[in-house]
Amino acid sequence: MRVLVTGVSGFVGGHLAEHLLDSGDLVVGLSARGVWPKELAHLSRQVRIEPCDLAEASESDLVDLIGRKQPEAIYHLAAQANPQASMADPRGTWALNLGGTLNLLEAVKATGLPLKVVLVGSGVSYGNPGPEHLPVSESCPLRPNNPYAASKAAADLLGIQQYLSHGTDVVIARPFNHAGPRQGANYVLGGLARQVAEVELGRRARIEVGNLDVVRDFTDVRDVVRGYRLLAQKGASGEIYNLGTGQGTKIADALAILTSLARAPIEVYVDPARVRPVDQPLLVADSTKLRAVGWAPAFSIEQTLADMLQYWREIVARET
Repeated sequence: MRVLVTGVSGFVGGHLAEHLLDSGDLVVGLSARGVWPKELAHLSRQVRIEPCDLAEASESDLVDLIGRKQPEAIYHLAAQANPQASMADPRGTWALNLGGTLNLLEAVKATGLPLKVVLVGSGVSYGNPGPEHLPVSESCPLRPNNPYAASKAAADLLGIQQYLSHGTDVVIARPFNHAGPRQGANYVLGGLARQVAEVELGRRARIEVGNLDVVRDFTDVRDVVRGYRLLAQKGASGEIYNLGTGQGTKIADALAILTSLARAPIEVYVDPARVRPVDQPLLVADSTKLRAVGWAPAFSIEQTLADMLQYWREIVARET
């Protein structure tokens, strides 16, 4: 299958490109910077990356690009994907997450090509569901509480509107928290794994954490990208599919797993500055709908955290 991946140079985009290549797909990527980061340099041999900022691109340029590449599927991952960063830059977040999606879908419509768009939303768009909505199914009301969540919810609605109004073949994936090797330290598990690696090497005396009582449904990124490809193959047009393990993990328990793997004693300090002003206490997915088309997670949280810690050990060891 010929595929186009927006946001290919990001954390999830890199893993998706690897999975697609392993599955025999021909992959072209879009990235605002148009270059591979060092940790994804190996992909440059098989994946051509095109510079394209979806928030700024004209429809004619996008139509030309899609027409030249002739993809059978587009995976739309390009986004400002950090909720905390969205609080600092709401306008930029909306411009890319909603405006970029509108630019892409309008270009897809204009080409008239029979292709499928896998539009990646976010489970945080559900906000802070009441106990009657847990675990969270696709019928749960959307109550986003930060610009990232709101802009992703709006992009989902845009995808549904494009399907209903124009017949665009859009399927929406709504992943919950995910993690895995190469995840940045600006995300909770990536940050904890990096800090543990730094303590092991004597680079810091302790690790600093925020709210450890938060419960999240963490899915390994390698399972997440398998779900995306499955939706490109079997997802129903105009439908939304939650993607998550269905199991909640308290941050304190994830930290306990990491400290049990550590090669040195770990002192933990709760830093009030790391506690978010808006933090859902519990968010767990009901992914029954996605499981019905053949998806199931393969990685345990223990394996995910072990792989993340090993990744950060290698990164920290190379730093001077």
